[in-house]
Amino acid sequence: MSHQVALAFEDGVTRFITCGEDQTVADASYRARINIPMDCRDGVCGTCKALCESGEFDGGSYLQDALSPDEESAGYVLTCQMKPRSELVLQIASTSAVAKTAAATHRGTVTALDRLSPSTVALTVEITDRAELAFLPGQYVNIAVPGTDESRSYSFSNGPADEALTFLVKITPGGVMSTWLTERAAVGDEIALTGPHGSFFLRESDDPLLLLAGGTGLAPILSILRTLDAGGSTRPVHLLYGATTDADVVERETIELLAGSIQNMTWDHCVADKATTAQHQGYVTSLIEPGHLHDGATAVYLCGPPPMVDAVRGHFSDEGITPGGFYYEKFALAASRDADVSDAVEEPEVEGEDQEVEVPAEARTLTEPAEEDLLVLTGEGRDLAGQTVLPAAELAALGVTVSRTADDARGICGQSLFGAVSGDGSVALDPGGDLLVAGGRTVAGQDLFPAADTAPLVAPVPDRPASAVGTGGYQIGEEHPSVHESDAIFDARRALELGALELVVGRLTSQQVHGYRLLAEATVPYVDGDRFVDAAGYTETNAAFHDYLFTLTGNEHLSQAYRALGVKGHMEQSLRTATWCHPSCTRDHLDIVDAMEAGDREEARRLVGEHADRSKETTRRAMADNTAARRPRFVTPGRFDGRVVAVTGAAQGIGRRVAERAAAEGAQLVLVDRSPLVHEVAGGLSADGAKTLAVEADLESWDGAEAALREAAGWQGRVDVLVNNVGGAIHFKPFVEFTAEEISAEITRSLMPTLWCCRAVLPGMVGQGSGVIVNVSSAATRGIHRIPYSAAKGGINAITASLALEYADAGIRVVATAPGGTEAPPRRISRGTPEARTEQEREWFQAHIDQTLGSSLLGRYGTLDEQAAAILFLASDEASYVTGTVLPVAGGDPG
Repeated sequence: MSHQVALAFEDGVTRFITCGEDQTVADASYRARINIPMDCRDGVCGTCKALCESGEFDGGSYLQDALSPDEESAGYVLTCQMKPRSELVLQIASTSAVAKTAAATHRGTVTALDRLSPSTVALTVEITDRAELAFLPGQYVNIAVPGTDESRSYSFSNGPADEALTFLVKITPGGVMSTWLTERAAVGDEIALTGPHGSFFLRESDDPLLLLAGGTGLAPILSILRTLDAGGSTRPVHLLYGATTDADVVERETIELLAGSIQNMTWDHCVADKATTAQHQGYVTSLIEPGHLHDGATAVYLCGPPPMVDAVRGHFSDEGITPGGFYYEKFALAASRDADVSDAVEEPEVEGEDQEVEVPAEARTLTEPAEEDLLVLTGEGRDLAGQTVLPAAELAALGVTVSRTADDARGICGQSLFGAVSGDGSVALDPGGDLLVAGGRTVAGQDLFPAADTAPLVAPVPDRPASAVGTGGYQIGEEHPSVHESDAIFDARRALELGALELVVGRLTSQQVHGYRLLAEATVPYVDGDRFVDAAGYTETNAAFHDYLFTLTGNEHLSQAYRALGVKGHMEQSLRTATWCHPSCTRDHLDIVDAMEAGDREEARRLVGEHADRSKETTRRAMADNTAARRPRFVTPGRFDGRVVAVTGAAQGIGRRVAERAAAEGAQLVLVDRSPLVHEVAGGLSADGAKTLAVEADLESWDGAEAALREAAGWQGRVDVLVNNVGGAIHFKPFVEFTAEEISAEITRSLMPTLWCCRAVLPGMVGQGSGVIVNVSSAATRGIHRIPYSAAKGGINAITASLALEYADAGIRVVATAPGGTEAPPRRISRGTPEARTEQEREWFQAHIDQTLGSSLLGRYGTLDEQAAAILFLASDEASYVTGTVLPVAGGDPG
């Protein structure tokens, strides 16, 4: 039995969790991703002490040093020991911030300012706690601009092991960072940065690399190259670097040195300006050669302005190229609110693939002028292979409204993530905002980048939605071929976990380790050897364990990237009926925690990799079992070719198996159920080549049944076969124990859907002069401890006989089957049967099972295939001379 527990934090935030009577509150909290204070977990230290305001509980065992008798009398508890016996309200001695791990702020000084070109400055910073800052090559930080309240986001250009931190900054007159760098900055200035942020980073692999950099997007690419160099990489690497003018080409000597040091590295560059002296004039896409892609094995890393990213993606699409992995980061200018003129002027035409257009101050318009530049950082999207991760949302304007529709809704692979917004007014560009938000022209209803007739920064590509953008300021995404195939999902998870591991290994506190271990241990009860005890329970606790690693990084972008992979959803679907699990999966969790606690980086990396392989094996086997289970045992090919077959109660059990076999026999299927699971069933059958329509409807009412059958008939213009399968006993007890409400519910559930659906489908069948209705009754018309259900099924028998008589002249057959006890997978949607709480209730339930088996001459339950065989025989032309009949399918029990 479970209870609700309210966790009231010191800052006024209250979080609610569900805690079982066999769970400690601390355990339930960590499973819910709420990291309340905890250390020993043994009732020894007292770190998890909380005040219980109300409720009953088992306080568990603990030392008096951890919780004194006086404290106990005052209502204090140890959450690592207490187990609820009722609803609880606890005061947690901490703020709600304990439920999160935030990115750290680091302070240091400027040690170098190098003007690499008229348009680019290299900023070098050394921080006082360098050992505490771990980042991945490709990530970025938010740098607070000295003397202002603003911050700007920049990618590291140094390697993760380098002592000094370096950044490339695009200089644009009037920009917040640009103004500080060119007018006030000096070596020795104090500076603060927060991070790291972002999920754009080098994944570990042996695959060849194609690195594409535009403008100051070279910075994260340099970090990646320096990492490859430091690790002695032998991966084939080709760098393509694009700039607007010759003056914008920087760090050539650095690239040459890296190319000479990295064994298999080559590189090239191009300049958009037609007056360039570079060997290649034009776009980066013109330099991509088939050999760079290694027959699709290459992983592509791309950082540059949005048009450049979109152009490369468009190039790959137009050429039919599917890289082994595609990781990108977009950046653009920040918005400004410091201009005060109303006449817009046309921006200059510029040819260049990565041109960062400078908008003159006189070209900017405002409806509400403000004094300060506005830094805008928007949400980072995660849409992989067309899978929407974040729902559409309309956001109100912040302070001002816009006069035009937002540019493009954010999305990836053409899948929209956020709906466009519009309003009145406009906001001008900030000329100095470097390496900031990209994609889409609005944030929270505020137009940041007014449309202008400028020349494309890269070769024009067809319009496509841009990706959503992270709160850290960069737009980051990744695409994989067939990412939703099982192996690809786990490979992508492994790559992210190896990156997250680098950020936290050797840096975890004892409390974090204890929380991590608790989540690892939580998976253990659900697996016994190589068998799932509870696959759903394992999926839930496994997801909490893996999610926690990303929580520990304090990098919300990594957490979003992990969740975007949809690992949990994929496992829920694949493992739903699984019985086999690799015997080392839960042991892996515990061993990973041990390695992390010991700071053993290499052991942790090995375990993460091996665990991914075992997860793939477990899920692959479950998927194969699912495919086999979905394949009907008996099939008569072509029996329902061209027929429209509607099946109610099609999401589970007999209805689902009827639909699966009818699909295999050529039917065009209308699947009706009140559960949204019906869409999943329809999707699976469609993937196998069937033509399907899924309809969610509550058939217990006339309105629901009429609407569902109207939609079914409208789909293909007719319904040839209706299988009425909705029903099922709710309560199991002697008749005198039923209340009036329970009796009514049984009749409503097991009689009325069939009655309503027959009424709804008959006019169409009469009009077409043919049709078959197959009702699913029950052998329980002669059974114990479910009399109202038996009465409902007896009513179905009467409906069957009477309708057959009334509509025979119209060319309509009405038949029924009476299934006996039938083996089926666990129901994903309960019928609402209450859990037996007393021994008497358990005996009543067992009695009906014993009676069912005892009435079968074969002494066993039937199978779903056996029930579907009888139903579809009656629905087919093979039974064209059968009507008004109820066929028992119950092992000899006549019902």
